[in-house]
Amino acid sequence: MPGGPPASGGGRQAAPRLHPALDVRTSGGHPGGLPWLDAIAAAVDGHRPTALDEPAPDHVRAFFETASDRDRALTTVVSVYGERVQARAIRVSDESWAARSQADLPAVRVGRIIVAPPWSTIPDPDPADVVVTIRPALGFGSGHHPTTRLALQGLQASDLGGRHVLDLGTGSGILAIAAVKLGARRATGVDRDPDALDSAREGVDANGVAAEVELRRRDIADLEPASAPVVVANLTGAALIRLAPVAAALVEPGGSVILSGILAGEEAAVAAVYRQHGRMAWREQEDEWVAMTFRVPARG
Repeated sequence: MPGGPPASGGGRQAAPRLHPALDVRTSGGHPGGLPWLDAIAAAVDGHRPTALDEPAPDHVRAFFETASDRDRALTTVVSVYGERVQARAIRVSDESWAARSQADLPAVRVGRIIVAPPWSTIPDPDPADVVVTIRPALGFGSGHHPTTRLALQGLQASDLGGRHVLDLGTGSGILAIAAVKLGARRATGVDRDPDALDSAREGVDANGVAAEVELRRRDIADLEPASAPVVVANLTGAALIRLAPVAAALVEPGGSVILSGILAGEEAAVAAVYRQHGRMAWREQEDEWVAMTFRVPARG
């Protein structure tokens, strides 16, 4: 989903797209001590959210593929939190997101990776730095959320040289693009959301990696087993648990799966499921978020 709508034929500018969203304003701290962004993310997880945004600490927006998904999420949030939140169904345009993005989202460094929007300047980059240019687009992975940063750390902690990387739920394509720039031979980004794939294509073109990154509109459950030696999945804890047999089967024997999007309270459950398929090789935490890598045994 591009930050600004593309031009249509005849030189006319396409009308901004409106995206179904749930606007949640909170009062007081979360009863469990979680940041409200994490709490709302967990509450709406079963309703296919495509992105989350936090305009302020007491203000969360969750975006959805369809208005019906959004409306079901609204019912869930109200039933769980009642008077602690004021929640309403809205639509948000590409243009309003793009304007806030340019004002609020500078370049971000994650190890040797610098994730930068097109308008950002990078003073004195090191020759070893890897620059990934991403136009923020309704939350499809701009490097500003801990889960994306943790996934980028997981890629840097893995042996990618000359290998194929499969990115599940690719969003902006940031992880697939970064994998190639870190030395992967090629990467495949998979997403079921056509808007996410539009955003990813823009990122792939902007970074000059169209020959190395393939984008596919597919459901994760429909992918062929043993698809790649490195699989990365920045989803949610609940989704990672649900998809564990599928995600593990996508890894070639002897390969690894990098998991991000896990709340600290979900870590034990996620780890228990993936330990059935391999051993933990790496773990990192930022704030309330955790990422892990599991290595799948080689044949024989």
